[in-house]
Amino acid sequence: MIISCKKCDKKFELDDKLISSSGRLLQCGSCAYQWHYIPERKIELVNEVNDNVKKSYQVKKTLQKPIKKLIEKHKTIAKEGKIGFFSFLLITIILLVSLVILLDTFKLNLSSIIPNIDFYLASLYDTLKDIFLFCKDLLK
Repeated sequence: MIISCKKCDKKFELDDKLISSSGRLLQCGSCAYQWHYIPERKIELVNEVNDNVKKSYQVKKTLQKPIKKLIEKHKTIAKEGKIGFFSFLLITIILLVSLVILLDTFKLNLSSIIPNIDFYLASLYDTLKDIFLFCKDLLK
């Protein structure tokens, strides 16, 4: 491989194996100028990567407008702060189920504090079953 100095244009012959794909620091034997040399094939790869980055940036830029519109729409809905009836009902059911699971998990520890906890848990289980059957009937 023939390499020329960037300052004095003197040409040198080097073995390809001496320069890795990431490049190497070279020094001119004539003017003592130092520079980092990257082989031509590496420069081509870097240019290809830069082209790909530019293309992906352009795609990203074209997608930003619809995303901004969705964010603005979501902000206006969030500002209203209204929770619908079914959302409130769903949250209530989830809280009730989590309460039952929590009480059932600590049933032995709570039995000293709450006598007849098994009776209360059975009632809660029956209530959950009734709610499930009610929702199932509504969907039919």
